[in-house]
Amino acid sequence: MKMFSAIVATVFAAIWQVTVAPLFPAWGVTFDFLLLTLVVMTAFGSPQRAMVCTPVAAVAYGFLANREPGLILLAYLPLLPLGFYLEGARVPLNHYARTALVLAATGAWARLLFVLASVVGGADATPGLVLVHVILPGAFLDLALLSMVYVPLRLLGWSGQGMSLSRGGYYSSL
Repeated sequence: MKMFSAIVATVFAAIWQVTVAPLFPAWGVTFDFLLLTLVVMTAFGSPQRAMVCTPVAAVAYGFLANREPGLILLAYLPLLPLGFYLEGARVPLNHYARTALVLAATGAWARLLFVLASVVGGADATPGLVLVHVILPGAFLDLALLSMVYVPLRLLGWSGQGMSLSRGGYYSSL
């Protein structure tokens, strides 16, 4: 039931990304509701849920926004490996800082891929302007939205989960 709810939430986030996010642009960029949903799902749920919902998000957003689902999948793909790396690193980060870093890095990667896809399609882009007008404001907006969602979830008593898969032998899953 939780997996089904997560898939439905992912589809609704894709619908919001196409219908609601363009209505509230700030500094020329929009919030990435889909990325926020995947990060919160990973931070408060399980990595297995995020592994199922990431392709669902790519297909749903790709069809709704008339974009290539493969490009969207590549854009959101660093989410879990980066979370796993930060969790295993010896850098002392609390759960919010780790979640915010994963969100900011994955959001910057996604926006960079979308800009590169536009450049391949014929758009003109200067690297400095892309950084100042697309990647940095997008990361700031994503972090602001994460803060508005993360703090109430923690106050409601939701505890953050790890972003790594449980380790076990071959027979542990049978």
